[in-house]
Amino acid sequence: MQDLYAGDVGDYGKFSLLKSLFGDTNHILGVTWYLFPDELNNNDGGHTDYVDKQNFLDCDKELCKILKKVVEGKRSVSALEKAGLLPGNTVFFSGKLDFHIRYSSQSHIDKVKRESSRNNWLKNANQSVVNCDVLFLDPDNGLEITSCKKLNQMRSGKFAYYSEISVLAKNKHVCIIYHHLNRHGTHSLQIKTRVDELRKQVNPSGQIFALRFWPYNPRAYFILTDSQSETNIKYSIDNFLQTKCSKFWDFYTVG
Repeated sequence: MQDLYAGDVGDYGKFSLLKSLFGDTNHILGVTWYLFPDELNNNDGGHTDYVDKQNFLDCDKELCKILKKVVEGKRSVSALEKAGLLPGNTVFFSGKLDFHIRYSSQSHIDKVKRESSRNNWLKNANQSVVNCDVLFLDPDNGLEITSCKKLNQMRSGKFAYYSEISVLAKNKHVCIIYHHLNRHGTHSLQIKTRVDELRKQVNPSGQIFALRFWPYNPRAYFILTDSQSETNIKYSIDNFLQTKCSKFWDFYTVG
């Protein structure tokens, strides 16, 4: 996540999902933003015209109204937190992943400092959401990739690593992870591959459900459950996919 993306169509998707699954429950939701410094040299975060499009308004007029205010103001995750989109007891963690700026060389010392800072970030993130039973992880790009396997790499702040997810998701009933799909292989194959990796690397006790939010740039949401919650979560997903919002979503059955 980056501040300059706040309120774009990706946020419409994530808040639609989170509101539907956990807006009226007794769960305590934690949101870990994986906040990456703004990159001003690209056009990402520019898909905001949805707030005035009828098909989005038909799905959730109030959500469009609130996100339009975020887009027209000073865009930031702080603005999203204050917008009242999620239950009042939601816990937010917005520690910045800016270690590549603070320790910007490829020297051994800077690599060690980047990794140490990332480990401290994880410790702080975990402490922030320790009392939450549901967790949403919002990395800038999504799950770790082969070309950026190490926490000390310059771009590592854009990804959620399986080793971190294992720590953060421990003792949680549900963990939802954002992931940006790409053009390398079909979305079905990408999603299946990631579900297999999550099963192997994170090893949740319950099911892993996968949803695709397709408008503009397709995104996947992986929903990891424990055995106690998988039935209720599947029921909530089914109900969500019966609403008007279903036209923007696809459910993937993976193994």
